[in-house]
Amino acid sequence: MEVKKLCKKVLAVAMVSFMTMSLAACGGNSGSASKPETKPESNSGESQGKTGTSAGEKTKITFWAPFSGGDGDIMTSLVDEFNEQSQTTEVEFMIIKSEEYYTKLLAAMTSNSAPTVAINHITRIKEYVVDDLLEPLNDLGSAAGVEWADFTKRLQQASQVDKKYYCMPIDTHLLLMHFNTDEFQEMGLLESDGTVVVPEGEDAFFEFFNKVKDESGKMPLSGTSMNGLPMYLWYTLLTQFGGDVCDAQGKTATLDSAENKKALDTIMKMVDSEIWPKNQKNGAELFTGNIAVATINGDWAIPTFSGTNGLNFVSMAFPQLGTTKSVYADSHTLVIPKNTNITEEEKTAGMEFMKWITDNTGKWAQSGHIPSKISVMVSEEFKSLPFRENYADSANYAKFFPQVCGVAGLTEMTYRELAAMIAGEQDIDTTMSNMQTQFQEILDSYNE
Repeated sequence: MEVKKLCKKVLAVAMVSFMTMSLAACGGNSGSASKPETKPESNSGESQGKTGTSAGEKTKITFWAPFSGGDGDIMTSLVDEFNEQSQTTEVEFMIIKSEEYYTKLLAAMTSNSAPTVAINHITRIKEYVVDDLLEPLNDLGSAAGVEWADFTKRLQQASQVDKKYYCMPIDTHLLLMHFNTDEFQEMGLLESDGTVVVPEGEDAFFEFFNKVKDESGKMPLSGTSMNGLPMYLWYTLLTQFGGDVCDAQGKTATLDSAENKKALDTIMKMVDSEIWPKNQKNGAELFTGNIAVATINGDWAIPTFSGTNGLNFVSMAFPQLGTTKSVYADSHTLVIPKNTNITEEEKTAGMEFMKWITDNTGKWAQSGHIPSKISVMVSEEFKSLPFRENYADSANYAKFFPQVCGVAGLTEMTYRELAAMIAGEQDIDTTMSNMQTQFQEILDSYNE
């Protein structure tokens, strides 16, 4: 298939779906305010840096990200620290509103106006590589002294296409469950170490939260009823029950399965029993407002919860309902978009910056995310952060969407179908049939 055709296809998908409500750490369900878009001093589509003729002059590069609220502040601080330390490179940082990010980035990529470095979710790498939009990083990484083996195995695998690295992960971010410790203490369900342990297995899960509903007199679980959260929950359950969205080659959808029906049935059982009541516009606000005693949300919500006066909480790994240890996850990665206006010197500077960020993800972990590097995960800097020891091991069984083309379309389709099911507009069988048919059409469009 021609590159132009693919680029137009991916751009069209991005324009329709905006993709951002699937961006776990980019503002979604945490309830955090969106940080205003900032403008770089130079045009990222032009040659961005020095020519190397003036002693002491730094190479200027640009960096785009969709981070808002607390995670945006943390990344801004990291960029400032890098700029202070680096003798060779200066980074101009641009935060783009999350709902516009992928549309703007993809448009810039296809018009030679992309930044030197950009954030890209790991589940979208394959599509961008197929469209010839990303620079391979093996040679640049070797020259910069990157140790790929220090990244977790799952991230190493997902960062490669045809055995070439195209991104440098900075985290694993995943679905968690958060509990109001005052409420669970009062119910006698708080462990002596301050944690909450939900028993394994589907039956035990429902028994536990029915007890929470009866004894608390409050909403047992909050979680926004549309967009990202239902998809994160659905994919967690689907993979815990042993299913997935397609075959390894990305050619055949596998959503007409017993495993998917089980996942959808479990969601509706949660809704119908009012363990997770429907029609929730903002699950995070229900939790911080003490309307719900627990909430389903990602690690990215921890800064928001920590900043809520009077809220005492603990964050835990998502419970195990099925037979397979699994939880929905994604990863923010750093990429160098292809751009004929960017020089080799600027690419080298971009790699210097990328390596520095991945080496310093202990600071990025303040956002709630799990560092991408094993050496950082075992550091005291990371271990000293609250709650991390409760869920850090989840990175070892975290489940990304398969590295295939069509993830953008899958996300949009899943948002729509799950929202309709949860709202009572269609039944489980219709939802499953629609998911299978529509995702197969998406995969066929890439494999024709």
